Amino acid sequence: MKKDLGIKELLVMGGALFSMHFGAACMLFPVQWGKDAGTALWPMFIGVLLSGVILPYFGYLALVKGNGTFLSITQKISGGFGTWFAALTIFVIGPLYMVPRMSAAAWAAILQITGFETVSMLPAVAFAVIFYLITYWFVASPGKVIDKIGNILFPVLIVVVTAVIVKSVVSPISTEWAAPSFTQNPVVHGFLEGYATADLQCALLFGIIVVQGIRNAGIEENAINRNLIKIGIVGLGLLMITILGHMIAGANTGGTIDLTLSALYTEMVLQLWGNFGGILFNIALVAAALTTAVGAVSSTSEIWEEILHRKNERIFTYKNFCIASCALSCVVSFVDLDSIVRVIGPVLDACYPAAIVIAMYYCLCRKLDDSVKLRAGKWAVITAFAISILQLAVRYSEMFDLGWNVLSKAYYALPLSEYSLAWLPVSIVIFAAVCLFPHSFHKSVRTLIVGTRLMR
Repeated sequence: MKKDLGIKELLVMGGALFSMHFGAACMLFPVQWGKDAGTALWPMFIGVLLSGVILPYFGYLALVKGNGTFLSITQKISGGFGTWFAALTIFVIGPLYMVPRMSAAAWAAILQITGFETVSMLPAVAFAVIFYLITYWFVASPGKVIDKIGNILFPVLIVVVTAVIVKSVVSPISTEWAAPSFTQNPVVHGFLEGYATADLQCALLFGIIVVQGIRNAGIEENAINRNLIKIGIVGLGLLMITILGHMIAGANTGGTIDLTLSALYTEMVLQLWGNFGGILFNIALVAAALTTAVGAVSSTSEIWEEILHRKNERIFTYKNFCIASCALSCVVSFVDLDSIVRVIGPVLDACYPAAIVIAMYYCLCRKLDDSVKLRAGKWAVITAFAISILQLAVRYSEMFDLGWNVLSKAYYALPLSEYSLAWLPVSIVIFAAVCLFPHSFHKSVRTLIVGTRLMR
């Protein structure tokens, strides 16, 4: 047993962590951000840095301070709600949304690059089956997931990313950056854009994979947390550099490419590298999609086993959950990609604020085991989630024209609702109220519950 990872091990695991966060979203969005920001790139990058890099790092710090997994630190704040909330989060990040979105995005990019057209579903089915068989190969041994990603997928990503960024700086498509396409304060705009990637939730989940990799490397149990922090610094440091590089690449298009996301990235690499750029982009996007799918399948399967293993140790195993997750993700991936993002995406957004409150509780509170602090944390988390559900209902009302005007008025009356941050001030007020008046708040809640039961 040893206390610290070697330099090579640290780079491999840090590279794997970067790869899982980089995924298809953090590969495509920064180019879009840079194009939209133009001359306001630097202040916008500060906002992205705060929410897209520093906030996820708080997720790893929360796991270290809580000395557990996403499930265990959530259950510590609130047993019943914590289990239910963790299950909902991993179901959405796993087979219901994030994982199938990865394979669907990769297939869509291949079609765009090659111009391949067919009325048959067989090519799409074949690609999805191969994609998830490869995913299963990566996740089959939980202790080796981090090494497989770091040794196989990370080198592919870093080579392609470096090629795109360096070429865009040395031979920019345009030497003039365009004016910002938004009127909002660029720091605020960047913060909200980075916030929308939900990388903090991923950090809370991916931590379990990294810990397994650290254990597999022979690190002493009491030194795991220290090495997790080091890996987080390396991985998220790489993420910060690549986000900035891609934002500069996007700004260097000078507003000459009137496309978005994958179409924008594709056209950019085609102009930078020619037809070779299209091949380069496809390889990178498939590798990026795989890293996120592997990270999500492995981490969510670990937590499902943690939740259900005691109920039936033979059926509810890590490998069985991996198989079920890959199979269900494969089926869901055949749904139209825009529909997946439009309908299921808001559910993932609704899980994010409560996850942020959980991370902030562990990072900022000194006496984590104090009963009053735990109660305050519990009600702050529940409040954040309740407001997120209200926002979710408003979004669905607007999306499907349901006419829930009362809910809309109630939500938009809350401070910061226009930035989708209404949960923040209310959660802070609730946390402070419980800390300052613990007995009065507890009595008020009990009275409200009793009154609700009597009304029924």
